[in-house]
Order: sequence, then structure tokens, then C-alpha cells
Amino acid sequence: MAPVFIALVLGLLPAGPAAYGQVSTDVFREVSGITAVGPPRVFDDVVVFTYEQRGFARYVAAAFEHEDFQKLHTFTARKREDQRDLFYLVYPVRELTGSLQYRLIVDGVWITDPHAPVVTTDQRGVTLGSVALLKPPPYKRTSPLQHEDGTVTFFFSLDSRVAPTLETVNARQLRVAAASEPRITLAGTFNGWDPYMHRLTGPDEDGFYSIRLSVPPGPQYYYYMVDGQRVLDPLNRLRGRDMQTGAQVSRLYVERR
Repeated sequence: MAPVFIALVLGLLPAGPAAYGQVSTDVFREVSGITAVGPPRVFDDVVVFTYEQRGFARYVAAAFEHEDFQKLHTFTARKREDQRDLFYLVYPVRELTGSLQYRLIVDGVWITDPHAPVVTTDQRGVTLGSVALLKPPPYKRTSPLQHEDGTVTFFFSLDSRVAPTLETVNARQLRVAAASEPRITLAGTFNGWDPYMHRLTGPDEDGFYSIRLSVPPGPQYYYYMVDGQRVLDPLNRLRGRDMQTGAQVSRLYVERR
């Protein structure tokens, strides 16, 4: 019988790091500790926006230039004793570079963020807030990476800056340094969980092993075999669970091209 998988359900705020959309522990601590409005806070993978209305506000959202301002991202309201509500938004920027241009929407009215670190003007004369994003370091890489032709590149690294330890599907921790000249293969729903079919090549100049495969669209689940150990993807925080064994696996959703 084939394994049955279910995506992990994220807890409600502020239960833990996963509650902020699969952010790191450091970002979770920062967001949890926000008590005052200020300029956007920039991290490796997310930007945290805050807003406070002098009067009463029921709805706050942000729209971004790279999305043609077509999608509204709703802020969450945090109650504060004897103070106005603090609105905040944790926005993922993992695949973005350069700067982020945006506007705020407060109860249906489009405004420029009064706390934007930089204000620019577009070709129509509309003022936009602008945030400079961090340049990703060489040990950061998007994985899995989906391509326009429907293929997916899976990356893996033994660099301790990516993850000081590797986590197995049974929640055991392995020291990265323990794996030298490893044999790394990929097993998942897209290859019948065959641990021998797809071996990663590398490392490249940045220390990454990789393999590019044609993967069917829809939800997919996988793990790496590293020297005989079933290891979760250290570059992908999304998890699923084997309902039969209780083991965790990495997951992704492949877009239809």
C-alpha cells in the first residue's frame, strides 16, 4: 500500500515560528517582540511591516509593485493594553532581489507607508514606499527551484551555515561534519520512493549538490538519502507527515506549466 501523507497544520499565532509562515526562530522572536510601529524590518527570507492608525482602523493591507498591485496582503491586528491596535504583516521575499516597492491600504484608502525608509514615485506620479532587500549570501539558495519548462531542481548542502545539523525523518539530529564525501540521493512520490534512482551531482563552486528532474504538477513529498540516512531538506521548511509511520518528510507544490 502506498504511503499516505498530510501537510502539517500550522498553529495559530503566536504558537511558534511556523505560525508566521514557516519563518526561522530568530524572525519569530523578532515578530513576537514587536510592540511599536516603525520602518519595515528586513530579514533573509521575510520583511515585517507594521502600521498604527491614529484613529480606529478595521482593515490594513499591503500591495506590491512586482505583483502589479493586484493582490492585497492583509495585516494581522495585535491588541495592546491602553493603546491602539498594532497591525503587522510578515511578507516572504525569499525569491526576490533588489528592492520592494509597495503601498498600504487602510479601510479602502490607498496611502504611502508613513514609516517607509525610502519613498519613490512611479511613472504615474504615485508615491511608493521602498525597502532594500538583503543580498542573499552564497550559502542561501531556493530549493526546490521550479523552472518554466516544468522541471524542478533540488539542491542540498553540507555547509554548516545552511544548517548546523541535519534532521532525519524520525526527528534525529545528525552533525553535518559527520558526512564526508557523501552519496546523496533523492527519493519521493515522483520516483516511487526509490532511494537509488536519482543521485545528486556536485558539489558546485558554492558547495551545493543538485539534480534537475521532471516532476508532475501538484503536491509532492520527498527526502534525501545521505550515507544511508533519510534526511529532510535543510533548504525547504515545508513539511508533510507519513500517516502510517508518523515520519516527517519535505514537501512542495509543483505548479502546472
